[in-house]
Amino acid sequence: MRILFSHNNYPAQFRRLIPALVERGCDVAFLCISKEWHAPSIASVRIIPFQPHRSLGGPVIHPYLRRFEEAVLQGQAAYRVADELHKSGWVPDCIINHVGFGNGLYLSDVFPNAYRIGLFEWYYNSVNADVDFLNKGLVDNDKKLKLRTWNAQILLELACCDEAITPTNWQRNQFPSHLRSTLKVIHEGIDVELMRSLRKKPLQRFSCLADDPNLEIVTYISRGFEEYRGFPQAMQAMAELQRRRPSLHVLIVGNDGVAYGAARTDGRSWGKWALEELPLDPSRTHWLGILQDAEYQQVLALSTVHLYLTVPFVLSWSLLEAMAAGCAIVASSTEPVLEVIEDGVSGILVDFFDPIAQADAVEELLINPDYRLQLASQAQAQAENYASRLGIESWLSLIGVGDNIKRSLNQIY
Repeated sequence: MRILFSHNNYPAQFRRLIPALVERGCDVAFLCISKEWHAPSIASVRIIPFQPHRSLGGPVIHPYLRRFEEAVLQGQAAYRVADELHKSGWVPDCIINHVGFGNGLYLSDVFPNAYRIGLFEWYYNSVNADVDFLNKGLVDNDKKLKLRTWNAQILLELACCDEAITPTNWQRNQFPSHLRSTLKVIHEGIDVELMRSLRKKPLQRFSCLADDPNLEIVTYISRGFEEYRGFPQAMQAMAELQRRRPSLHVLIVGNDGVAYGAARTDGRSWGKWALEELPLDPSRTHWLGILQDAEYQQVLALSTVHLYLTVPFVLSWSLLEAMAAGCAIVASSTEPVLEVIEDGVSGILVDFFDPIAQADAVEELLINPDYRLQLASQAQAQAENYASRLGIESWLSLIGVGDNIKRSLNQIY
């Protein structure tokens, strides 16, 4: 079976699925934006770069349509390299692409008989989601109309898909109710076995930490330091914890930039804001930056309590990996978290906007080791539901690898 993937990044959410397909004899090609490569290629997988031929048109285009124009430009670029692939004689049986950036918009025009599977991560809403959460329910009309328009490219691709996948029930529920039945929930999964093994190995401390068994280590991990992942509240909670507990050290992992949402209006990064305005003890606050896998896993293995905050948005892999690694979790009581953590059973859930409540919850776990271990054990058990093998099995079943099922190419949602 020939399978064509398309995503801005390589290998993205398909990093475990692709090797499983290759092992089963599939011929795999991957379309991605060339400058976005961040991972080594998988043997025998053909990586095909594409690049939009121009940037956005300029100020004359309606601001609501800028994202759509960008999607069309990306779709054109992906179409052109896919057309060259078609002319070379390589025609996929199945196309799997991430939906939202536009790279999949026109792939069915190149390969009309290919079975289409779309991975849908997000549907934009102005109520009961990320935007109104941060704005305490106040979203201006211009923003509401812009968000509705941003869904146009997503709906165009949904109309072309034979199967539509989303990682969590929370993400599926962002879609209009009459469309939810068209989406199947398959989480790509995490390496549960590897994460479970981390605390069984001899612990290696970072050089910034003293070799002290009584050290309390609170961890915070985020791709970017931003409001979407509660960075300002988390840092205020850390400063309060350091004030209360002289042996408490903080390990902070991530990039001092914004991956989701808006930057600060004063031009400072959130990291610079924290350093300038919060009483964080520099000798006990360790900014580790972006880490490679081994160092990142070392952070999870050392964590006494892990703090995770998010607005109602896409759930981070890091939370599930922290759970699987046996970390005691304090997290925001927000919808994506509620799907994976039960308050008082597998973690402590707190108000996203309340740093003192967050500090109180972390301290409760620090002073009650039995309770901490109990919650960590339950979190680890819950993480088993997100094992990558389960996601891979679901994907392979969906694709039909290894069976002789003839799929209908006329199924339209």
